[in-house]
This record gives sequence, structure tokens and C-alpha cells, in this order.
Amino acid sequence: MSSMQIILVLFMLATLAVVVIGVIAMAVNGKLNKNHSNKLMRLRVLFQAIAILVFVIMIWLARN
Repeated sequence: MSSMQIILVLFMLATLAVVVIGVIAMAVNGKLNKNHSNKLMRLRVLFQAIAILVFVIMIWLARN
């Protein structure tokens, strides 16, 4: 695996972890959800954007 693939997998796993934490927080409907739901959503969007950017860079490098 190349370093770009490892970085992509790490950001994909980070996105998955944030989504799972968010779903669990909503299911429990506790203090965590009320205080951190917006932060978790922003973090998920950030991780997804980085993963997509890394994927696009990988495709671009493969074509050149």
C-alpha cells in the first residue's frame, strides 16, 4: 500500500468513527448529543472532504 492509500483509509475510518459516535449519541439522547452534535457533524464533513481530496489526488497522480 502506498502512503496515499494509507492516508485515505485513515480518513475514511475517522469518518466512520465520528458517524458511529454521533449515532450512538443520538440513540442514547444524553448530554453528549446536546453538547457535541454540531461539532461531530462538522468533524464528519471535514474528514469526508479530506478523504475525497486525497482520493482525487490519487486519481490525478495515477493518470500522470
